Amino acid sequence: MTRSILDALDAHAAGRPQALALDNVSYAELRAASLRVAERLRAAGVRPGDRLAIYAENSPGFIYAYLGGLRAGAIVVPVNVLYRSSDLEHVLSDAEPAAVCVSERSEPFARAEGRTLIRLDDVERWALDPTGAVPANPLSPQADDVAILIYTSGTTGRSKGAELTHGNLGAIADALVEAWHWTSDDTLLLTLPLFHVHGLGAGVNGTLVAGGRVLLRERFDAPSVVAALAAGEATMFFGVPTMYVRILEQAAEGVRFDRVRLFVSGSAALPATVHEEFARRFGVSILERYGSTEFGFALSNRYEGPRNAGTVGFPLPHVDVRLTDPDGVDVAPSEAGEILVHGPNVCRGYWRNPSATAEAFSLDAGGRRWYRSGDMATFDPQRGYVINGRLKELVITGGFNVYPIEVETELLRLPGISAAAVIGRPDAARGEVPVAFIECEPGFDEAAALATLGERLASFKVPKALYPIDTLPRNAMGKVEKPRLRELLAQGKL
Repeated sequence: MTRSILDALDAHAAGRPQALALDNVSYAELRAASLRVAERLRAAGVRPGDRLAIYAENSPGFIYAYLGGLRAGAIVVPVNVLYRSSDLEHVLSDAEPAAVCVSERSEPFARAEGRTLIRLDDVERWALDPTGAVPANPLSPQADDVAILIYTSGTTGRSKGAELTHGNLGAIADALVEAWHWTSDDTLLLTLPLFHVHGLGAGVNGTLVAGGRVLLRERFDAPSVVAALAAGEATMFFGVPTMYVRILEQAAEGVRFDRVRLFVSGSAALPATVHEEFARRFGVSILERYGSTEFGFALSNRYEGPRNAGTVGFPLPHVDVRLTDPDGVDVAPSEAGEILVHGPNVCRGYWRNPSATAEAFSLDAGGRRWYRSGDMATFDPQRGYVINGRLKELVITGGFNVYPIEVETELLRLPGISAAAVIGRPDAARGEVPVAFIECEPGFDEAAALATLGERLASFKVPKALYPIDTLPRNAMGKVEKPRLRELLAQGKL
């Protein structure tokens, strides 16, 4: 097992110093860069155990600050670069970082009296200066030391800082490297934001453990991604569903991605229609996986296949998963239950929030600690786990359970609908009823759509109203922010 990401970096720098790690930076150069940055952070007053926030877009400087912060013994806090005022101040006041690494664009939002800001362009200069000093006695973090505080997306309330240790990060990367046959021959085109566990925990850390190469981009740009993949610049690509929709829209008929051996999707449900069209167009099946800020990744379709649309597969190596009812009792495989996760990948708890930590974990009869995900799923021995949605998003109408994702899947099969989100609307007779917000084409026939749904779904599952909306509110990883839709309902702004 990888004890820390730094150990993996050191091993590759020693054994394969000239191999490329980040763009055109070798493993030996990346290791040296992390040491130089660690020394400059120490000189700036960052001490072991201090928090070092990184509030910026993707850039090599972000990765240098991340690795340098770990080298300095700091706890790195990646902050969503889209956060402003309230969200940003919540994270920074909660984490209390000794310094905040910023870009030219993010710096104005992070300014506050007494706050130490470090520009990432300075970090990049420190990293690449061959005359830069390095620590006389570099720290060697222990597996149980907290490595990062990564804050939850906040789609269901105030975000909390999940404490992921060096051992957690190593275990997360180890499992993905093993499951996805990741090797030093692989090149990952990485456009996911580094402030998220998908981009950092899978993309960067997985690459460093495998000994491969990252081609880092500031953001996802469909034309440049299609061009790079078609040109054979990468063997792997990780994305969220909206990215795959844009790739399908951008790629001309006949374009192929023959060198790409693995496309992975996560962070939101991949519509079956997108899964099927991608396989038809490009001859490769997208691999879906399931993860969370608190444990990285727990489930994945098997690399060897089959990769079934609408499923997230089976437990990753060294990870245990079970389904339970609200009382914590295991349910039958065919029944829906809450996903509980146990393994070396699961976070220690929430930063300075013992009540949230206690609520999120439970012990089994053997004393093993399980993280309660809040996600609902069923299990099929042949196809794997199928996510039914969030426990808190379950719509209970007249005593019947409606899982929004099931209805959303059927809505997306209707012509003219490009995106859909189902929530519960209060109802005097039934408690609540399902309604749907949809992104649709002009002239969409609502009556015909509801009639078709009535042929495919039980009557209590059919939305009682369809609300066209220009764009569904989403967070940085493409997840629909349903609390904002509930606010629209409550305010009558429809």
